[in-house]
This record gives sequence, structure tokens and C-alpha cells, in this order.
Amino acid sequence: MLQTINDKAKGWVAYTIVGLIAVPFALFGISSYLDGGSGGLVAAKVNGEEIPVQQVQGIVLQQRQRLAQMFGGKLPLGMNEDVIKNQALEQVVNEVLLRQESEKNGYRASNQEVYDTISSIPAFQKNGQFDSQTYETLLVSQRRSKSEFEAQIRDSISNQQFTQAVTNAAFIPPSLVAKYQGLQNQTRDVETFTLKQSDYESEISVSSEEIKKEFEVNAKNYMTTEKVKLSYVLLKQDDIAANLSPDEDTLKLVYQDNESRYLDPEKRKFAHILVKIVDDKKDEAEIKAKALYDQIVNKEKTFEELAVSASEDELSAAKNGELGLISQGEMGVLFDTAAFSPALLKGSISKAIETEAGFQIIKVLDIIPAKTKSFEEVKSEVEKLYNTEEAEKIFIEKADQVQTLAFENDSSLDGAADAVGLEVLSSDWIEKNTNVPASDDKPLSSPKVIAAAFADEVLNGGKNSELIELDAKNVVVIRLQDHQLPKQKELVDVQSDIEKLLISNKLKALLIEKGDVALKKLRDSGSWTVIEDIGATADNIQKNSSIKRNDTVLSGDVVSKVFSMKKPENGNTFDKAILPSGDFVLISLSKVEDDKSEIDEQLQQSYSQSMASRERTAVIAALREKAEVELFTENIQ
Repeated sequence: MLQTINDKAKGWVAYTIVGLIAVPFALFGISSYLDGGSGGLVAAKVNGEEIPVQQVQGIVLQQRQRLAQMFGGKLPLGMNEDVIKNQALEQVVNEVLLRQESEKNGYRASNQEVYDTISSIPAFQKNGQFDSQTYETLLVSQRRSKSEFEAQIRDSISNQQFTQAVTNAAFIPPSLVAKYQGLQNQTRDVETFTLKQSDYESEISVSSEEIKKEFEVNAKNYMTTEKVKLSYVLLKQDDIAANLSPDEDTLKLVYQDNESRYLDPEKRKFAHILVKIVDDKKDEAEIKAKALYDQIVNKEKTFEELAVSASEDELSAAKNGELGLISQGEMGVLFDTAAFSPALLKGSISKAIETEAGFQIIKVLDIIPAKTKSFEEVKSEVEKLYNTEEAEKIFIEKADQVQTLAFENDSSLDGAADAVGLEVLSSDWIEKNTNVPASDDKPLSSPKVIAAAFADEVLNGGKNSELIELDAKNVVVIRLQDHQLPKQKELVDVQSDIEKLLISNKLKALLIEKGDVALKKLRDSGSWTVIEDIGATADNIQKNSSIKRNDTVLSGDVVSKVFSMKKPENGNTFDKAILPSGDFVLISLSKVEDDKSEIDEQLQQSYSQSMASRERTAVIAALREKAEVELFTENIQ
């Protein structure tokens, strides 16, 4: 949203044509270039070669759009603008390093390979065929020359040739795959006994002297948290939308401009006969389906008879093959192509066609034409659309005002609040290290707000913060109202917490002491009977056979320890695991068995891909280590 404020004059129109070919370009590692007004700015220098900012910004744009689609317009946790920019820059630097190395080693795509690649890009095709006029028009619209684009395609193919050579070098002999599979699918037989803290709590006590000593020795651990009170101006898009009240004439104009939104698409009522493809035996399914179709054409049997007796869709077969009303897009592209063909009229029966479900013979039972809903039917939807879009425009304008006025008069929030008709609000005390998620009733709990509140310019400089984007619909500007430094807590206030801490520490120490003694006895004797004094009896020793690395029957900490233990040779192998809860687990390993079955092709492929990926990563790391790389992330918008 902040980027929208800064760049709202540009809009999204400039990116329309880029969107047509961004995905095909991404398939070949080619970045889209936008005229973002960056001039001759450089994003990086790689061994003296300059990388234009536009090259990186194209990837940044693609990544933003992809994340927006995946996460409903919001960036996922841990992903922000800086992360996206850095990732895009790293990608381009690595591509340049690979190109430089491929050129150095004599890799170069042929003219035919370049042509084949370009002609296969859908954006350059008409009716499934490469169209030179479309190709040239799109390049002109991007302000790019054919020679420039084709050179980049050539570089991309050459890079692929080089990386493929690296990948092919990652040869995995069958013996190594077999060993890997044997270890990966290895099973182990174990027995465990757990010393639980809850069983020993009665043996632990803590005196008031111990509590006092802990408080005095570690006084710094018992301080209040630094906190602040804030003044703030909070702008909410939903509040703006709630205060809008468009008249009917305005809504009718919105309806007319967006009439296509309120179109009920054509629906068709179908029945079908389905022949499924089993075990990839497509030919057999096709022959069977065509034979059924021939029976209908030759009037040997009716469609309905075969839908009941021969269709492999049991649910529809019980209803003479009926599927009900269906709109385009509900059943798949192949089904739509046949079932919604203008040539297939009401009462018509299609030939046996291949679809996503198998081979189908489709009958059209009824056709309900497309219909546009009236204004009266969708008035509430139109009003909601108007309020949303209008509120977004006003929100962006007001956010821009708040940002500007708060910056120009950074000693007060009054001017910014008055300009947009809001009040300057006051917060409760906010702790520096709070982990409370931001919410409607606690908007200032956002990590962004906490970071800004304790930044030097706000905390010590007496200035307003920058505009803080809480999410896509809420922004805030803050300033310091009051500040409280950490101070020593009173013993009475923390006595209970200290007591719990000391009890926990004593319990852990006690269990480790008892557990280590028991473990030594086990190793000396090889029998659980020697530790019956701590409750280890046949009834409470847990036995587990054929444990695998991903099993959940035991805790992850225990499984991890089990698979790090040495294979038993003369008797069982014993070890321990201390759980996060403080419980102490004694482990007896009796058997280790490697997987000796035939090599799993899928596992072999996965292992080979993993090794190939490691080889590629190692090559890039080596190139990066010896390269001279300068990054100018600040130039990327």
C-alpha cells in the first residue's frame, strides 16, 4: 500500500502487457523489464559487468504479484519488501555468474535452439502457431529490440546447457542408492523407560532463603520491561467505507460499468456415460467407449440404457447418467471444450471424447442461457463494490496526507489528524518485547509499531514516526507520550515465579542424577531388572519394534537419539534422551535392520535430484566466492 501511495500516478496500466509474457519469460529465466524511470541506475556489478535496476525490478514485480495471489493480497510472515528485493537481486547475480562461466567454457545456444524456444512461447502465438507480427508488436510495446531479447534467450539456454552439464556430473551409482535407501528406510527395535518429573515433585522443596538468594544473585532477571505510552493517528479503510452513502444514480453508473460482474453464465444439464482409464491403458478405454457410442448410433441400445448398465460412474448411473446443472470451469478444460461446444445442442449426444475423468459420451439434457442480473437484484453487491473501491481511493489519498503532514510537522500529530478528520488517540502502556499479535482492539501490538516506538528518532528524538502499514487496510503514525525504563521488581511480586523456577531446576538435576546412575547400571548389566528401584518394571517399559525415522509413536527427541545410537553387537546398546519437559528417557536398542528391498525408483530419482541440486548450489557458491560482486539494493524500488 505504501508503494501505491508513492507510485499511484503510475497505476497498473503500465504493467498490463508485461503480464502477458511474464510467465513464459519466467519459464526460461528471462526477467521482464519495465520502464520504471530508473534511468541508468545499477542494481549490482558482477565482475565489472553492470546489472540494470530494471532487470531486477521485473522479478520483484513478478514475485509481488505471485505472493499476492497465493496469500490473498498480503505478504506471508517473514516476507517483506526487503526480502523480495534481496531474493530477486541474488537470483539475477547468480544468473549473470552462470552466463559468464558458460561463456568462459564455450557453451552457446544455436540459432535453431533460440528460434525453437521463442516460437514455443504462447504469448507469441496465434492459433497455436508462432506469429512474427505478434512477436514484434509485444517487443515494441516493451521498448525492447529483437536482438536484445534474442540475446537473452540465447544466454538463458546457454546457462541451462551449462547447469545441465553440472547436473549430469552428479552420477549416483546403484550401490550408493541402495546404501542410501537401506539407511533411509532402516528400522530399529527399542525399549524405553521414562523418569517423569511429576513422580518426584514430592521429594523437592524450596526454602525462603533459597528464593531470596536467587533474587539477590540474579536481580537483573527480575526487572520490569521497558515500556512506552504512545499518541497515534490510526487510519482504517473499513471506517471510511462504513461512512460512505452513495445515491442510487451513482450505484447505477457503477452497475453499468461493471455489468459483466453480474452475469449468470450459461448452464447446461448433462448426462454422461463414463469409461475410466485404468493403469494407463488409454487405448482399451477408448475402444470400449467408441463401441458404446456405436451402439447408440446404431440404435442397438439407448443412451439411458447404457448410462445405467455400462457407465463406470456409479452415482450418475443410478440416475440414467444425469450430472445436473453445470457451468463452464466446473469439470475441466477437456470436458468444457466438448460439452459447451456451440455444435452440441439440446438433446445432442457427443462422440466418445477424452476428458479429465476418462472417456465420456455426453448428452445435453437442457440449456439455460446466460443472463445478466438486474440492478435491483444486485444493488447491495454494487453498493459494496462502490464502497470498497471508493474507500480504497480515499484511504490512499488520506494516508498520503497523514504521511506528508506528520513528516513536515514532526513535533505534533494534530495537523495530520485534523487534515483527515481523525482524533489523536492515546495508548496504554506497551512493553518493548511484547509478543501479543496485533488485532482490531490492539492495533499497536504490531511488531512494526513496537520497532518504530523504540527507534531512536521516536524514543529519544521527539519525532513522529513514518507511516506504518499495519496491513493492507490500516496505517498508523505514532509519537512518544511517555517512557518508562526497566526497574527492579519487588521480591514479593516474583516470589512465586522464583519458587517454580527453583523447583524445576532441582527436579531436572534430580532426574539427571537418578537417570545417569540407572544408565550406568544398564550398561554394566544389560538388564532392566537392575533399575527396579526407580520403578522400571515389565509393565511400564515401552517396547517398540521396527521404528522408522519418521515414526511418531515416540517423541521426536527420542527417535532422533535412537537413530544416532551405535548398532548393537554383543547385547543391547543403551543411551538416554532428556525431553524439553525435563523428563529423562532411558533407551535400550536391541536390533537394527537396513532396508534390503529392490531400489525404489522414486527414491532414487529424489536422491539424484537432491545430489544434482547440491552440485548446482556448490558451483554457484564457488563462482560467488571468487567473483567481485557489488550490490546496490537501495536503487531497487
